[in-house]
Amino acid sequence: MTGCLCIGNVKHATLINNCYPPKKEGGTTPRSSELSYLTFYASSRPAKLSKVGSYMQKKVIKDIRKGHKGNNQVSLLILKALIQTCHRDLNIFSKQIVKILSLLLDTRDLELIDLTCETFIVFCSYHDGTTLGVDTEFTTDYENLLQSFSSFCNYTNQDTTLALKMRYIGHRATQAAVTSTALQSSDFKAQLNILLVPLIVTLASSSSLNWQALETGNEIDIRDSALSNNVDNHLIELLASHTVSILFNKVTGPSVRLALSYLFEYMNKKEKWWPPNLAVNIMKLVLDSLQPQYRYLLVSDVLYNLDLNKGDDLMNEKYAALISILDSTLNANIPLVGISVLEVLNSLFTLLIKSTQHHPFLNTESEYANIIQQGLVNSMGGLASQTYYENQLNDIMGYLVSKLRPNTSLEYVDGMLIHDYRMIVLCCMDSIVSGSKRNSSENDIGSNIPLDTWNPALGLLCDKNPKTRIAFCKSLDGFFSSITCKLTSNTEYPKHALKHHHDAIFMDRLVHAMQDWILIPDFNVSDLRYFYSFLCTLTRKFGVDATIMIVPLIFRIQHLLQDEKITQTSRQYAIESSLISLLSMMAEYYQLPRLTEYMQRLKEERGFKSDDIMLTESINPSNPILPEPFTIHTGDPEQKVNRVWIERSEVVEIMSKEGHLRDEQDTHGLDLEAKLFAEWGSEAFLKHDQPIRSRISLESSGTKPRLASPWEHADPIRLLTLEDRKNSIRVATLKEALVAQTLTDDDGVDSDSTQSNSLSANSKLPRTTADMNALLNELNVPQIQSTVSLVNPPYKST
Repeated sequence: MTGCLCIGNVKHATLINNCYPPKKEGGTTPRSSELSYLTFYASSRPAKLSKVGSYMQKKVIKDIRKGHKGNNQVSLLILKALIQTCHRDLNIFSKQIVKILSLLLDTRDLELIDLTCETFIVFCSYHDGTTLGVDTEFTTDYENLLQSFSSFCNYTNQDTTLALKMRYIGHRATQAAVTSTALQSSDFKAQLNILLVPLIVTLASSSSLNWQALETGNEIDIRDSALSNNVDNHLIELLASHTVSILFNKVTGPSVRLALSYLFEYMNKKEKWWPPNLAVNIMKLVLDSLQPQYRYLLVSDVLYNLDLNKGDDLMNEKYAALISILDSTLNANIPLVGISVLEVLNSLFTLLIKSTQHHPFLNTESEYANIIQQGLVNSMGGLASQTYYENQLNDIMGYLVSKLRPNTSLEYVDGMLIHDYRMIVLCCMDSIVSGSKRNSSENDIGSNIPLDTWNPALGLLCDKNPKTRIAFCKSLDGFFSSITCKLTSNTEYPKHALKHHHDAIFMDRLVHAMQDWILIPDFNVSDLRYFYSFLCTLTRKFGVDATIMIVPLIFRIQHLLQDEKITQTSRQYAIESSLISLLSMMAEYYQLPRLTEYMQRLKEERGFKSDDIMLTESINPSNPILPEPFTIHTGDPEQKVNRVWIERSEVVEIMSKEGHLRDEQDTHGLDLEAKLFAEWGSEAFLKHDQPIRSRISLESSGTKPRLASPWEHADPIRLLTLEDRKNSIRVATLKEALVAQTLTDDDGVDSDSTQSNSLSANSKLPRTTADMNALLNELNVPQIQSTVSLVNPPYKST
């Protein structure tokens, strides 16, 4: 029995020794036939793998001591062949493999280290890490091996060529460890600490790193040897960036914050926050690499780190770098699935207000303060550039509009003047509008900001502070400019842009707010410029739906001028001129030559006045506009002279008869004429939105579900006569019959007429209960003979 054991021991040792070439030949590759025999023996007898590994470990130790470099090269190739052949039983001799690789790394021989790295890459491709954490000794040896390889990533030496090759070897091994399934099989935190930091150091150590080239660079095959490859810094940086990308692609939810903590810790220790290019570019790489469902965690973690900064003055380089990361992340045009939009918006706005406690908004000498404040504003726009749910833009704008506090009497909010506070909010709203432009697509849900989100803020048109009014007008004008106009003025019938009831409500509130706006005592030239621009923009963006509300507003303003409700001569003349210019613009837009001639005749009769102002349809947002009061005249002899008024009847006649403003059903323009003649504040004017509701009803009536009449679809219908069907009241018209009033005796109609289903839905409600009871008693439902009993079950004999 002892002889048998000796034979077994001798056999595996003999097979291994036979793989080495004779010393006289000095070869560095194993003998192929003997190696095949050894791999066959090991694969057919997996239990012998442990002994094979132990014997090879002893031989490597002996060859290192004697300096037999060639034998060690052969040993690595033998080990590589055994790994590839016996990969299913790799865990049996994985402990010996790791120890052998560690021994050969300590030789500091470049050729042996390169070949060791190649063998380690093969080992990682098959190692699943199931024994990590179970075998403490093996876990320690494996982590030490990773530490040895990672130390090569930032190797320095006077010999630049040697240093580059050693760093290349280190990054090859690091990527192999990252791609291995053993990365997350045991102590992920320990391996992450070993592997991630050297990668960050490599990316941070280059002063001329081309991040764009790294993103577009080709992937590197880590199996390529350092000895036969032309290695330079760019190759190493490209390899490091790919490894970081692979690493963050493999991390899951709980591990994202852990991985980012090592990055932030390195930035803190090495003070690499400023300039923010490094942190921002690494975060872009991380964002692109993370799985889509975990990308929103990047924003959450950055906000968490911002909250850790509890100092009074937050204007420091770390804070500025974190804000820059937020800015680039939210504006990266990458959807952050799972992000809490309103929660992030609230955090951004809170941080913005907090940053203004020590530094004026976008008006400070502090470099950090300007970057932080502008970055927070840009981040809000980036948040609006992606759609995560249907009413997202409505909620975002509603949140900011509520911060405007249009009806407050407070002078200070959050420690600052209400005007300054509103300027910050309006700047944020401008950013939201700008972000929504990037998200504007016809097929995207909620891609446009709803008009009615501005309803609560329209009161700012009449604010006491003229600077607040101008700032709000600028924001509203930017919003109008972002709306895509889909109307054409040369069609036979007009297209309606206001297809929703809430849009009509916005238009109604806007024109009423503009009437109140023009009546304020300090209405100035800047107000008039925006007033005119708004009316022109509404006409071009919303067509006839806006025109039927603007025309009554025009003549309401003219009536106010006639009644001297608008004071100051220069202001009166300027407003008169603007009304004529507005109608001239409408005449040009709707191609109404008669109206153009009429307006030109009024201009000639009126003549040019020194108080007339050159008004434009659009206002350049980049040009700063300051409050500009009207000129005050004293003792003007021409005052109240040569006043020309617009004839409403002539304007309405031209618009309703000659233009393309009539709907297809309004053949003679009577309906349009009634709308244009509607008096301000009358019931007819307040019901301008009814045609919109009618259009919606007509468009959707075909898709509305309706109750089915049981005697229309059941089998007994065959028993009904035509007269029965005619006199029956159907389910579809039952509501009309119930709410209709029986015709009175004064009308000369018999009470039997209530059996007819021709009662009008527009008749008045019944005045008494007796009338309703009489109506119900007179409903004529034909009697149908049926053999089915509603009392006795069908199985009971009759």
